[in-house]
Amino acid sequence: MVDNSPYWTRERREIAAWLNDHAPSFADGYEGAVQLLHTPALSARVHLICHLVRDIYRYLPGVIDAKAKASPRPAEVFPGMVKELAKQWKAFPPRTVKQCEDDSSDHRVSKQVYRHIAKLVEKSEKMAEDQPTVGRALARSLFRCGVRNVDEFIAPWIIKSFDAEYDFFVERAHLAKEAPGDGGLVGHFESFERAFHSLSWFSVKWNSDRAG
Repeated sequence: MVDNSPYWTRERREIAAWLNDHAPSFADGYEGAVQLLHTPALSARVHLICHLVRDIYRYLPGVIDAKAKASPRPAEVFPGMVKELAKQWKAFPPRTVKQCEDDSSDHRVSKQVYRHIAKLVEKSEKMAEDQPTVGRALARSLFRCGVRNVDEFIAPWIIKSFDAEYDFFVERAHLAKEAPGDGGLVGHFESFERAFHSLSWFSVKWNSDRAG
């Protein structure tokens, strides 16, 4: 909840107001992350903040941007393809071929196995080409949210900042063998906020001061 605490700066109030207007279900998450940032004694504080920010990155584009495609993640695509490849491998095992010159041997795969390997490679290349980074996807969605001039574009530093900060938060979002320290947490969170604010507020002045 936004209150009179000194850490609720003008920029943070504007981000919270923008989220309440465009994606109300995400406003609580952002406001909670800000409050946690300034509650250093709370257990698991780093994990909770990083998890909240990670979810804003990953799921906000689908809420605010009709053009944002929900691209399948590699973990949702490749296990099934590898399982099918394993079936074909067992059904059509490789043949050992002797090499006469040096008495070594080689292995030749069947057409069926080769086709599935080719599909895996093709799918991997296509996903790498078509799927933007998580940071770029969020930047695009925020950019499209407002009425833009034809010559406007996303400043490259914003995309780089979004990508760099996403990696930081993802690495600390889950419980692990060693609990992460909060070194650099405030700086990374504020860097994320600066990039978010620059696209969601000032670049479009919140749709010309909310059309009025």
